Amino acid sequence: MRGRSEERGPGASAYALEKLPSGRTPWRAARYCAVDLELTGLDPGKDKIVSFGAVPIEDGRARPGEAVEGRVRLERPMDEASIKVHGLRAVDLEYAPRLEAAIDPLLGALAGAIPVVHFAEVERRFLGRALRRQGLRLHPQMIDTTVLGAIWLHDRDGIRAQRIMLGALAEALNVPAHQPHDALGDALTTAEIFIVLATHLDAMHRESVKSLTSAERRLDAMGMYPAHIDS
Repeated sequence: MRGRSEERGPGASAYALEKLPSGRTPWRAARYCAVDLELTGLDPGKDKIVSFGAVPIEDGRARPGEAVEGRVRLERPMDEASIKVHGLRAVDLEYAPRLEAAIDPLLGALAGAIPVVHFAEVERRFLGRALRRQGLRLHPQMIDTTVLGAIWLHDRDGIRAQRIMLGALAEALNVPAHQPHDALGDALTTAEIFIVLATHLDAMHRESVKSLTSAERRLDAMGMYPAHIDS
């Protein structure tokens, strides 16, 4: 019987081997990958990934031409509430691969890159669970654009906000929102938001991989307790 490492696809193998940039790396010199997952719900114990989109970021620029996306075939039907959010029906997933095969291109995109997500708490749990099924561990370094957005708003005008919806943050930054609730569209929006926020923050304080991946500590230092800005 083959072990999990022998069953991995090329993306998972690359993810296992490639190292992330040092925390001292200036932010523009590092590689990132903006990721969005569309889900059946928010409980990783019972809910599933139905689609993903990933957009590489290099030299401080999004690379949509190198983006990857995919859908995942489910074992159980989705409920209506989930379908209304992402618009994917059972028939749309009928010929998609199962999760282990489906996410291999995503793991390839993440190999050697810092993930950039909107609401890391959610994406981290689902990504971590998906990687464990491959015998892999999710790297702890991750950048959350909700956190960077809260810091930027506080610096700009004193707003105390933590949970900032993607569309509202894009509007505040004058960034176009690409196909909301489509995984690839949201990943591209997240990539562009990240670049604008990192550029703004870097103008005030030199940003590095470490300063951006640990930015939540700045919220704690500010005593930031969440107000809500909804899209």
